[in-house]
Amino acid sequence: MKLIKTDKGREALRSRDPHLAPRERQIVILANGSHSRVSLQQLLARDIGPQLHRLLASGYLEECAHGVTAPHDTPLASVAAAAGVGRLPALPKTEDQAQAPRTRRSLAGTKMYIVDRLQLLRDLEASSMAACLHSSQGEVEFIQNVAQAVRLIVEKCGPSYGLRVVNTLLDTVPEGHVAVFHHLACDIETCAVPSSDHGGR
Repeated sequence: MKLIKTDKGREALRSRDPHLAPRERQIVILANGSHSRVSLQQLLARDIGPQLHRLLASGYLEECAHGVTAPHDTPLASVAAAAGVGRLPALPKTEDQAQAPRTRRSLAGTKMYIVDRLQLLRDLEASSMAACLHSSQGEVEFIQNVAQAVRLIVEKCGPSYGLRVVNTLLDTVPEGHVAVFHHLACDIETCAVPSSDHGGR
């Protein structure tokens, strides 16, 4: 049985639910439909039985027989919805985006960039998110995890820095996924983000 976060779990991550302890948030982040109880415990290298019991009982996680992996032909609008982004017009490019090398338009370049941004945060949640990126099952799940990583960056560093990261990604991700990050940039700009803006890092 594979562990996957529920709608309640996704909302808890977005809203930074105070009822979730830091270790529990780490588990919810990693519960992407790719890990069983055993593999998740091995990944975290500690006993997570009590936390898993509470998260399952409270409705933050659920178990599925085969996990959840979106097909590669999923429309971009569906990928955007799964990543938690809205449908809004595109934003103009920023100076950071203009400086991004267009030759790096690839999934590998995207992974290198976003993992580097997460490493700068130097905390447990960022490390967990990086692990999710490394264990993504397929391109669609990877793009969804990149979008979730951006939301974590916005929570930690504020919307201005988050927009700079997204606009760099707009010149880094393969062309087929650009629309997802246009939507995400607009979502960050227009939605109230419960995080103070600390500027760039």
